[in-house]
Amino acid sequence: MRFIALLFILFSTSASWAKGKAYLDMEDDQIISVFNQPGMNWKNCAKDPACRSVAWPDNTAEIEIISDYPQRMQVESPYTGELQEEEYLEVKYRYKRTVDGKVYTQEGQGWVDAAYVSLKKRSSFYGKTTEPSKDCPPGSKPSGKGPKEVQKNLAPFERALSNTSVTETTKLLKEHVGACVIDPKKSAINAGSGNPYDNLVLPHLQKKGVPQIIKEDGKAMTKKDLIDIDALARTIYAEMAQCYKHGLHYPMTVAKIAVNRANEDRRAKEFIRGTHSSAKGDLAKVATSPTQFSLWLTTINGKPNNSLRQALCPPADKSKAFWTGNAPPPFELDIWENTLRIATEAVLFPKKFNSRTQQIKQFHYTSGMPGFYGMKQVFPWIEDRKVSKNACVQVWDDGAKS
Repeated sequence: MRFIALLFILFSTSASWAKGKAYLDMEDDQIISVFNQPGMNWKNCAKDPACRSVAWPDNTAEIEIISDYPQRMQVESPYTGELQEEEYLEVKYRYKRTVDGKVYTQEGQGWVDAAYVSLKKRSSFYGKTTEPSKDCPPGSKPSGKGPKEVQKNLAPFERALSNTSVTETTKLLKEHVGACVIDPKKSAINAGSGNPYDNLVLPHLQKKGVPQIIKEDGKAMTKKDLIDIDALARTIYAEMAQCYKHGLHYPMTVAKIAVNRANEDRRAKEFIRGTHSSAKGDLAKVATSPTQFSLWLTTINGKPNNSLRQALCPPADKSKAFWTGNAPPPFELDIWENTLRIATEAVLFPKKFNSRTQQIKQFHYTSGMPGFYGMKQVFPWIEDRKVSKNACVQVWDDGAKS
């Protein structure tokens, strides 16, 4: 059956978009699909014989919005199967790609999810490294420059080094975490009684060695660190995968709230509930407590919990099936890579992570709710991104401080 996205508002009066130059807001070296029609994503395009991807630009591509207005549509979520409101923009694109040493230029036009488009150029969270100047090594003082100006000039380089450390460390961790521990082609999950993470994931992790990684504090990474990263990554992927396109500040917010809960000893009984293996640290216990993250429930309202499948079989290996039963598309591989970067930074680079997320001192978040136990909603920033899309994350302040 041909999939048809439901267009319910053809023209929008929103002033947030305008014809002309625009940018793709995503991580370096990651790509999105441009489709020949609006309302398409990696999952529903496969169901529609008229749909095809026409281009795969990255954040260096030249983008021009050519539609007068975005098309606002009801589109089936690849993760929940529910219809959700999305906006699509028709764009012209031009980019270069090197394949086997040969440079190809691709240009044309098509439709992209507006969530990836920005009217201003934004830096990525985990950017490429810029090589230091041979004439001016880090820490040196150029002639005629004061200390404040030196620090200002070095800041982008220092940030690049920090980001690269996270990215390079993530590469070393890829084969150690995120393994699929169920048969994704079977609908039933036999999680047994007790905690699904402890029953299904921990036995696999216990067989894995710990990679030789030195943490931000100079100490060697431990098995508990490995479990913390794995548990946090699975949780934020299953909780937030459909919101990554709106910016990494949304899954980073969920990760920081989990860290806040784990670090608040006075409220341990509130945030760590149920039985947990002693092999887990507090962060892994918080991240896998079903009362805190419902994705770890085996059923919800008497029905199998699809989010649990996503946590138990994330898109960590491009050559193996993930929770859908098929090999993961590039888009999902990118989401998992970013998930693992966030979890790695939170566990192994806590000073860097806490610096990015310093405005998030709260312990509670929801999605798409009019209120939460009388708490005040706050709108923190992570670097230059505001946590403001209620359908993804709402941060609530209960008056306590982390």
